[in-house]
Amino acid sequence: MMKFGIRNSELGIGLNRHPERSAKRGVEGSSARFFIPLVVAAFAILAPAANAQQPSDIDAVKKRAELNSAKADLEEARKKRDMAVAARWKDRETANQEREMFNDKYQESKEKVDALMSERARLFEDVRVAREDLAQVKLQAEKARAEFLSLAAGPERLETLAKFQEQGVPFKMAERVEVQNKVKKEMGLYKDDPLRIAKGVLDAARAEMAFTRETSVEKAELVFGSAVAQGDRMRLGGLYAVQMANVADIHGLHAAAMMLPVAGEKKRAYSWQENLAPEAKKNIATVFANVNDSAFVMVPVDVLLSTELSSELANHQETTWKDKLRQFFKDGGIIMYPIVALFAIGLLIALWRFVWLMVRGFGGIANRRVLKALKAGDIDTARSLAAKTHGEVGKVLRTVLSKNYAGREGAEKALEELFSADVPKLESGLTWISVIAATAPLLGLLGTVMGMIELFDVITMHGTSDPKLLAGGISIALVTTEAGLIAAIPLQLIHTFLVNRADAVRSRMESAGLAVLNALWIKEK
Repeated sequence: MMKFGIRNSELGIGLNRHPERSAKRGVEGSSARFFIPLVVAAFAILAPAANAQQPSDIDAVKKRAELNSAKADLEEARKKRDMAVAARWKDRETANQEREMFNDKYQESKEKVDALMSERARLFEDVRVAREDLAQVKLQAEKARAEFLSLAAGPERLETLAKFQEQGVPFKMAERVEVQNKVKKEMGLYKDDPLRIAKGVLDAARAEMAFTRETSVEKAELVFGSAVAQGDRMRLGGLYAVQMANVADIHGLHAAAMMLPVAGEKKRAYSWQENLAPEAKKNIATVFANVNDSAFVMVPVDVLLSTELSSELANHQETTWKDKLRQFFKDGGIIMYPIVALFAIGLLIALWRFVWLMVRGFGGIANRRVLKALKAGDIDTARSLAAKTHGEVGKVLRTVLSKNYAGREGAEKALEELFSADVPKLESGLTWISVIAATAPLLGLLGTVMGMIELFDVITMHGTSDPKLLAGGISIALVTTEAGLIAAIPLQLIHTFLVNRADAVRSRMESAGLAVLNALWIKEK
């Protein structure tokens, strides 16, 4: 706080830290500030008079009156100043109190604002978390809805039921198709209601199951070829249907027909087959005779509904092994001819070589007799026995004993010539058997490739809707491979046997020649 005062008749400015003391000094300073000029003025007036020594009482009284008046004015001014200072200090104190009150209210308001801001931030965080939770809930709800809608059965379910319809006998087709069309319509109208769609599909499946469990026997007009006759018709679900005329022919058999599957171009079809064996017609007559009188009836039905079994059930044709062999040969196609020809040639060569090796392999007993005579030193007896010995062994004995060689070297050379000429004859023809055994499977594989090419042509024309058609084509294509293996396996075994037989004959020839050479020349030495 700034305060003015007079010190030693000089003006000064100072900073006072005590407000009470500063207020007192302020009053004194103000008096001095008004009094000093008056004293200076008085000295200025009185000095010339004193110096001039011209006292004047009148002027002194006037001047004293003026001085008193100035002092009174000074005192009045001092009071006003004191009142102004007091008012100023009072205003300042009031302002300080108001400022302190304002600061308190400001601090309180600031704390409230800070609390509100914290609460606002917390609320914003809660809102953010709530929004994230809401988004997650919406996502889960959409996912659950998608999963719920995905439970709705599609048209493929009805396609499965339609396949079941096609696989069974074609009865009540209009009613069954109408049920499925109704379900298809509901699938288009109620996509958001999987439960209703599932109920419709289950109702359709239940209707199909009820149809498969139905058993009906009725009187009707039956058609046999171009003739119409009264008779009975029986149906067992979707597996079996049979009809029989009431009138019998001259043989005592009733005209009858069975609803059996036949191979179609794209799918299995059903038709009434009338070409039944007499035994089948008798069985059908027995069925119709017992259906009303007996709780247990034997029905000649093919539960697998296969075309092959159905044909056998209708025709009852038994095939012999010759017919099966003929059919097997027919299924193989043109490649069967070279395979059979090679097999026959291989068997003939094997038979020829077997007989030849058996004949040329004789001489074991005669060889022992010759060696026994040589050990006894009876060369003439040995030569006579060697002349009677047959086969390759006898030829070896005759080669050594028929001539008088000067030394062992000559006999060995003669044996070498004999072996070089006769050993290849032992193996003659065996190579051809091996070649035929290796060629037959290759021909079978060629036939399989040709059959697969034809099968692909059939698939191109008719598609893959009929598995039986594909299986039949593959089985026919593999017939040639089977035939090639049937031809190759026995020929390979026979080849191995004949090679071993030829090796045994060659070993006996070598053994006999060496034994004779040792008996002759070791004995001589």
